[in-house]
Amino acid sequence: MKLRIWSLAAVLALTALVLPAPAASARAAAPSCPDGSVCFWSGEGFGGNYWEWTSRSGYRDMPPGLHDHVGSFVASAKACVINWDPVEKRDVFNGDWRSQYLGDFGGRIDGVGPGAC
Repeated sequence: MKLRIWSLAAVLALTALVLPAPAASARAAAPSCPDGSVCFWSGEGFGGNYWEWTSRSGYRDMPPGLHDHVGSFVASAKACVINWDPVEKRDVFNGDWRSQYLGDFGGRIDGVGPGAC
């Protein structure tokens, strides 16, 4: 009987072929946002410029760093996010959040107001 000596690289390569790929990591939880607010970030993944809008403040235009550039958000209030040209509105509900929103409506948001659209 002939004994074969396998290199570590060969064993690891064979293991990678035989074992299933690890599952994608669980979706990270969103950061908290104070009750009655919607928190916006310019970057995806809750990074970059940050702004907290409160429902008691009424309608507000997005600050310059977030105008047409909301990468992520967390909602702790019902709100209406608005693009003015052309007019588009989206309801945001308490508990909603998106970690990647820039390629979606986040790239068009001009302002936010309280309640339903």
